[in-house]
Amino acid sequence: MKNKYWDLLFVFIGVINIALSFRGNEDFEVVFGYELNIWIYRAIWAFITIGCYLSYSKKKDFESEAKDK
Repeated sequence: MKNKYWDLLFVFIGVINIALSFRGNEDFEVVFGYELNIWIYRAIWAFITIGCYLSYSKKKDFESEAKDK
């Protein structure tokens, strides 16, 4: 299942994005030409990161159950 590795890649990208957003001293982040409050930007990335991690975890558990049977 190669799709689970894509989820893991998005988790890594999300963690990097959230960590780097604390590095600057900006109150806003520009996304697709729109200014977003930095906390909303972080919340969106946190939601994406958590969702991808949960998806990866479910796929990994499903794969290990399939190997056990």
